[in-house]
Amino acid sequence: MSEADDRPTLNVGLADEEDTAVEGKQLAPGTNVGGYLVEGILGGGGMGVVYAATHPIIGKRAAIKVLKPELSHEPAAVERFVTEARSVNQIGHRNIVDIFDFGALPDGRHFYLMDLLEGESLRARLRRTGALHVSEAASIIDEIADALMAAHGKGIVHRDLKPDNVFMLNVPGRWPEVRLLDWGLAKLVDPGSSKFRTATGSVLGTPVYMSPEQARASDLVDARTDIYALGVLSFELLSGRVPFHKQSSIDTLLAHQEDKIPSLALRVPGLPEELVQLIEAMLAKEPPGRPTLAAVRTVLKRLKGTKIPTLSVAGIEISVPPSVPDKPVAVHSAFDEMVTVDQIRTAREPIAAPRTITGMRAPARPRMQSPALDSQYSGAPLPPMPSVPPRAESPSPAMSFPEIQISYAQDSMPAIAISRTPTPQPQPVKKSRSALVIVIVALLVIALGVVILLNI
Repeated sequence: MSEADDRPTLNVGLADEEDTAVEGKQLAPGTNVGGYLVEGILGGGGMGVVYAATHPIIGKRAAIKVLKPELSHEPAAVERFVTEARSVNQIGHRNIVDIFDFGALPDGRHFYLMDLLEGESLRARLRRTGALHVSEAASIIDEIADALMAAHGKGIVHRDLKPDNVFMLNVPGRWPEVRLLDWGLAKLVDPGSSKFRTATGSVLGTPVYMSPEQARASDLVDARTDIYALGVLSFELLSGRVPFHKQSSIDTLLAHQEDKIPSLALRVPGLPEELVQLIEAMLAKEPPGRPTLAAVRTVLKRLKGTKIPTLSVAGIEISVPPSVPDKPVAVHSAFDEMVTVDQIRTAREPIAAPRTITGMRAPARPRMQSPALDSQYSGAPLPPMPSVPPRAESPSPAMSFPEIQISYAQDSMPAIAISRTPTPQPQPVKKSRSALVIVIVALLVIALGVVILLNI
């Protein structure tokens, strides 16, 4: 990367694939894929390689994800690849990355085209800054919940929600926006279709974020497994650590089912009690004990208006990820429970010092109407509404209008003073005697004319 190129990292962040060293057959710069010309590699992982590309005519930039050659001939891998593209387009939400083309290369490798995002994954953000301020964490949780509600409304469950699959998109002059990625493990819960259903008994997901029912490979996994994963992610955003993290994946899965939830209030003193109760309810062992996503957003909205300051009021700076050096990154295999099961990859970028833009404050985002509560049963009641004393209204001061002086530059034109005075009301017009005489004469003329006509 040249010294002049001081832009933040350009990548699409698909399930840690932006940080993985790329091996094997690669597309050369200038290769035409779906009408876009390849510029270079953004990253690679267990499923495929991601390239940056530009349309040669309209100049639109995009990212191309190409499935690895050895996986292009495996029906399960291809189906997962297709599932991701189809799920994203069925949902169609602003907080979900857009995939707008799909196809196959001449050598049989499948690919799809998607938005080229500028920013960093939430995992990269946590690695370089640690736990987030409660105001920033609440905004991220709310945007993720909004995206998941749209997915669940279409009958689609993500099943692999984690910071690696949440992308923080840079927006000039505003706070980063959430983009939810990697829908390869998505499941269609509509019993009338089996397109996205997973075979009973298969364990898919990332162990430290998997719900107890998902860890048991239950075929009854539904949208509430995403609520549990969102609870784990929320716990991590606020405390810097996940609630259950053991030495092995098996121990971690067992902890989700058996261990007591660690106290978030002890790890992060000073958090609003309602927020702590909400996250603990999201981490309920049994699905009926978890609140709905609509309830989650309702509590967050209420807290952001009372006990959680806005990002600007809290004085949080807009953090921009540092530029990434133009060199491959070594792959390591530590913390296997942080990796999606049935996916071979884990790589990390060296942590660089963060760059921040100071003195900027984000404008207030427009309020959006929350969708109605979904029909799933929730055994977790909402925290009580805070009592707010009525605001005393102060009398409005009387308005007065000063006198306006209009002067002209010419010496011959005297200054004219115009003062604002009430508009005079119209006075009733008195009847004059002359008008009465005119009316009488007119009547006599008319009568005379009638008499003459009758005598003829």
